[in-house]
Amino acid sequence: MSRLFIDASVFISLSAIGRHELLAAIDGEPIVPRAVETEIDGDPEATYLEQAVDDGWLSVPDARIRSAAPDGYRRAAAHLERNPDETELDGDIALLTYGLGYTGSTASLETEANDLVIVTDDKPLRDACKALGISVSESIGVLVVAVEQSVLEPGDAKDALLAMDEVGTRLSASLFRRAEALIDDAAES
Repeated sequence: MSRLFIDASVFISLSAIGRHELLAAIDGEPIVPRAVETEIDGDPEATYLEQAVDDGWLSVPDARIRSAAPDGYRRAAAHLERNPDETELDGDIALLTYGLGYTGSTASLETEANDLVIVTDDKPLRDACKALGISVSESIGVLVVAVEQSVLEPGDAKDALLAMDEVGTRLSASLFRRAEALIDDAAES
């Protein structure tokens, strides 16, 4: 089972439209790094996050990756063109650190990195993941996978797209059409 490292942008977008529980329903283990958790501080998102952890379907690692894997954190910061010494617990750097296979444990880095997906709507982070060969998805991808896995009906997924656009996830007309096509393709598979 893949580990789904969830960025604040995705959790907030899905929470804003009442679809955060899709993260529990699709295949994969949802994880929100500690640095990302601190970015989810508005309501209802913070409440939903706390409930998800209490319900046991989402985990937040105890360790702060910045101190648990300082070399990995610095490497990730460099890929994102950020200075790790000037960054206050940056969730994007933490996510990329995990994506690079650093966990702060003695486990095999290759094994750690091969079974994870970074789920983010942040374009610079998505671009860095793609350049490094790290599996990456976004909020729209969560909707598409939910349709593929028969967790969500295609019409409901398209309604969720509209709702995401209304609450702040600005989708261009071409991206919206492409997302609808992906949902239609997922429904047929």
